[in-house]
Amino acid sequence: MYAVASAADAPRDFSRRLRAALWGVYGLLGVLLLAYLVWLLVRPAGQESLLVDGWGSAAFEIVVSVLVLQRGLTTRRDPTVPVALGTGMLMWALGDLVLTFESQYGAASSPSPADAFYIAFFPLAYLAVVLMVRGEVIRLAPALLLDGGIAGLGAAALCAAFAFRGVERLAGGSAAEVATNLAYPLGDVLLLTLVVGGTVLLSGKRRRGWYLVAAGCALNAAGDTFNLFHGGGAPALGSIVDAIAWPGSLYLLSISVWLPDRASDPLAETPTPGFLLPGAGAVAAASVLLWGNLGSTSAVAVGLAAATLAVAGLRSALSLHSLRGLTIERQQQAVTDQLTGLGNRRRLDQVLEQFFATPSAKGSEGLAFLFVDLNHFKEVNDSFGHGAGDELLRQIGPRIAACLGERDLLLRIGGDELAVILFDNDTDRGVSTAERLSAAISEPFVLEMVTVRIGASIGIALASAHGDDPDALMRCADQAMYRAKDTGAAYAVYDPEIDTQIDRLRLADDLRAALENEELELHYQPQIDLGSGSVVAVEALLRWPHPRLGFVPPLDFLPLAEDAGLMRPITAFVLREALAQCARWRSEGHNLTIAVNVSATNMLDVDFVALVRDQLHGQRLPADALILEITETTLISDLERCGGVIDQLRELGCTVSIDDFGAGFTSLASLSKLAVGELKLDRSFLTTIDRQPNARALVEATIELAHALGLHVVAEGVEEAATLRTLTSLGCDLAQGYYIGRPAAASELTLARHLVA
Repeated sequence: MYAVASAADAPRDFSRRLRAALWGVYGLLGVLLLAYLVWLLVRPAGQESLLVDGWGSAAFEIVVSVLVLQRGLTTRRDPTVPVALGTGMLMWALGDLVLTFESQYGAASSPSPADAFYIAFFPLAYLAVVLMVRGEVIRLAPALLLDGGIAGLGAAALCAAFAFRGVERLAGGSAAEVATNLAYPLGDVLLLTLVVGGTVLLSGKRRRGWYLVAAGCALNAAGDTFNLFHGGGAPALGSIVDAIAWPGSLYLLSISVWLPDRASDPLAETPTPGFLLPGAGAVAAASVLLWGNLGSTSAVAVGLAAATLAVAGLRSALSLHSLRGLTIERQQQAVTDQLTGLGNRRRLDQVLEQFFATPSAKGSEGLAFLFVDLNHFKEVNDSFGHGAGDELLRQIGPRIAACLGERDLLLRIGGDELAVILFDNDTDRGVSTAERLSAAISEPFVLEMVTVRIGASIGIALASAHGDDPDALMRCADQAMYRAKDTGAAYAVYDPEIDTQIDRLRLADDLRAALENEELELHYQPQIDLGSGSVVAVEALLRWPHPRLGFVPPLDFLPLAEDAGLMRPITAFVLREALAQCARWRSEGHNLTIAVNVSATNMLDVDFVALVRDQLHGQRLPADALILEITETTLISDLERCGGVIDQLRELGCTVSIDDFGAGFTSLASLSKLAVGELKLDRSFLTTIDRQPNARALVEATIELAHALGLHVVAEGVEEAATLRTLTSLGCDLAQGYYIGRPAAASELTLARHLVA
């Protein structure tokens, strides 16, 4: 077994050793290149060595070129890129070799045979660069192509502004000399255009080798540009750049073909291409045009700059067109069901809200809402798979639409739940439409190799007559639909005398299921200290996001919870979640207290105090972190019993607050006997506090009385800055309301708040 394993590992070991040797060679070449750069920097000005600058540089370039060709011969991928690039690099190296030979033996001519080798580099380099970009970008978006064009043309314009000024100085001589001198800057400008444009096109790609290619080509262009000035007495820095550019450029190009690409992460999102290079290209083009206007620059540079700005203008127009199309597409997607192409729940909300916002909708029966629930759809899914169910839903849309008028609207609002909105409607048309829908739906559906039949239960509700807002209308139709389902009828028109009681029973069952599945939520409303303006407490408010009916108001479902015996588990849920959130806030540095509402049922529960104690201990919170709010009506129901529970909570360390104080009939004598620590003024006090002197005097007297009894006062329902200022002047302790902050989920709540009244 060991022998077999060793034989299998041998090729991998050899490959690793070979790769290590390769990078060792590149390391040695890098040291030589660095040593050459140091020598260029420290040698006396004008002192050149033919051995080092000529033969040594050419030999270095031949070695790195051969390494690229070796990559082309050994790669398992398409060898075209390394072969083309390596051949082009070798052409340049041979050009340096010929030029060195001419320099040593006095055979220099202009143009030189070396120029033929040099110029042969460019078409091969173009081929390699284009193939590299094309191999990575299979489908080029027009916008990305334009971005690449802007960046490339802008870089070319900037390069031409310098390069062609040098050419103009060297433009004398024969036609062959002029053509040769022009070939280099033209070749560099085109190569730089391709490289900068390709960098934009490959934006976001994990291709390290490409950036070495880009750096090598940029170094090449810099070297050629300084070489044009070299003959005219370039400065020392220009001579150094000219000398190091090509060995350094070919070294970078050589490494690029061997550098392994980073493995792509299939979970990573594709980054959006940036605007840095296109923006820089546009700025460069504008600068060249400005320079040309103020001074003198080449016609080629000006032409490239103008082309850059023209492409930038086209890109801007395309961006605006794409943005408009994307906005329309996103809006359509937001209100469309992806599976069926019908409108979705968001579209339904839009239509109903717009209808009821119209003044003429009040008192009108011009709209009917039909809630359509498909019967036996679950059996289709379970028996034949979700694919069959999806196909049925796709077929049912056109079938139902054929039964509707042009202005009627069909939507899918749930898995097997549809909605129909009928305009210009009366009861008779709603009933006749429901009959047609029921008949159409009961026709068989052909799903691939099976034929199935389903049915529908339809609830009908009329605007204004049954519901004067979207939620009420949908709830009425939902109740009628369930009555139709329970009785086996095809449809039912909402009847408040029948459906209200049925709905209460069903809602109670839904509430029980929501509690078991932890579908209830807590939102939090901040309370501010009127002395400092900072948030010192929050009130936990229970919310029920019903899957069909949306958010059901607490005043609707809490009485159901009382009747169904669900108040104990609901209170346990609220205490657990609220105290856990309070503990998280305190761990984050927010020293808040949290207020929780309790009902008469809780106050009469013998285990309630123990429940509070256990929940506090479970979250490791002190008892003074919790405020328990009790309404006046709760106290009145059994004052003696409630007083005993309040005493126990006070001994535990919790604060008890009387909620909605002033709305009930708690006597001052009774208040003095209760161990409460806080009063919450009923919001009815605040509605006229700034308009009626008696209301202001009553609030002021209540605050003074509470303070005399050692109680804090909280004003709820603050909706205006003027009310907040009045309460502050009267000495109120805390306040909450929409002006301060609306109830929100914990993640959306702003606690770093400082309101100055």
